Amino acid sequence: MSLSPPVTTPALDGALAPPGRLLNRRTVLSLLAAAVIVGVAIWRAPINWGDALTRIRHANLALYLAALVVFQASFLVRSWRWKLLLRNAGEDRPTAPLIPILVVSFFVNCVVPAKMGDVYRAYLARVRQQVAVGRALGTIIAERLLDLVVLMALLMGAGAVVFHDRAPGVLIPYLIVGVSVCAAGVGAIAVMRAGRGQRLLRLLPEAVFHRYESFRVGTVESFRNMPLLLSLTASVWAMESARLALVVFALGDGGSLGPAQLLLIALVAALLTTVPFLPGGLGLVEAGMVGVLVSIGGVGRDAALSIALLDRSISYGSVVAIGFVVFAVTHVRLPRVADGALHEVSP
Repeated sequence: MSLSPPVTTPALDGALAPPGRLLNRRTVLSLLAAAVIVGVAIWRAPINWGDALTRIRHANLALYLAALVVFQASFLVRSWRWKLLLRNAGEDRPTAPLIPILVVSFFVNCVVPAKMGDVYRAYLARVRQQVAVGRALGTIIAERLLDLVVLMALLMGAGAVVFHDRAPGVLIPYLIVGVSVCAAGVGAIAVMRAGRGQRLLRLLPEAVFHRYESFRVGTVESFRNMPLLLSLTASVWAMESARLALVVFALGDGGSLGPAQLLLIALVAALLTTVPFLPGGLGLVEAGMVGVLVSIGGVGRDAALSIALLDRSISYGSVVAIGFVVFAVTHVRLPRVADGALHEVSP
């Protein structure tokens, strides 16, 4: 594999800050925004916090731990899927080394806004697995599009089962935004696959063109063996739904929500995590889950709050706790190789 002329990567430099630099102004502002959202939700919602916390304290520990195991197991499925995407793009790598890279990227996404964890994942793939940054980033974009397309398909399917021929108003904004982003993503992939604009792009400096071409190949070539990729993606969302179901049963609310409702609520929560302005959707996801549980699931506000908080202790809290440990170990072992690897990009 030949190397293009060394190029600097300022976007990556900002994403690869040491642990102390994660708390920069942008991160602090996003965390403050999350706090404001939570504060407003608490202020406007007539919730009995004492009752909600009592419910959490009396949750079934075995079912809660089962939910945690199911969620952590989803990283194995995600890592296997990423391995297939990389192999489709011409970068065959073992699954095991990809798992900590994926965990760290999720951690960074939970503490830094703008989905910078995805950029960091591409960098770690370059340093640890010698995958071109552009190609790795292309596979991550393909992965995100797969997630969103399957999520929206399942969301509409679950909505059709729950509501038959008429979706409630609370779901309409989610559906409009999700479908619009899916359409834009599919359209962009079609343009990239057709190779339009290549003549114009060749007018750019050679290093820039090679970086774009690496990204284009990584993105477009990832969409091979689609049946397996789609089944793995559906498995990921099924595990997300199973996690929420176990949390609901742990709190003793299993009889109030059916499978389609649980899937619907889990998918709406997952969709809210894609908002780039808040790290991990912090604040927005919790408020959205309570709203959807109340309006769609018919759950009381106190019960809805306990479900949202307990579920997010897994989908957000465990990512931060486990991811920080892996992140710290990764950073201890990276600095000496990072300086040299950061400025080389393979086409």
